[in-house]
Amino acid sequence: MTVYRRDDYAFPPARGRRGVQFRPDGTLVEYALGRGDAPEARPAGRWTSDGGLTDGRIVSATPDRLEIRWED
Repeated sequence: MTVYRRDDYAFPPARGRRGVQFRPDGTLVEYALGRGDAPEARPAGRWTSDGGLTDGRIVSATPDRLEIRWED
């Protein structure tokens, strides 16, 4: 399971962070670590309002925390 936090969450310093973006059109973009530890956007699939993802499932969602169980 992977835990995601809001952009404004006070994380400690790190060399790079992964992330996801849920777009209104139902597409999902993954931000993986690219060159120089900078986030690199990659199309990752689709999402549905009931918590379904192309390659995973939303386990828990609160205003400041998102937990996703990704399928291998």
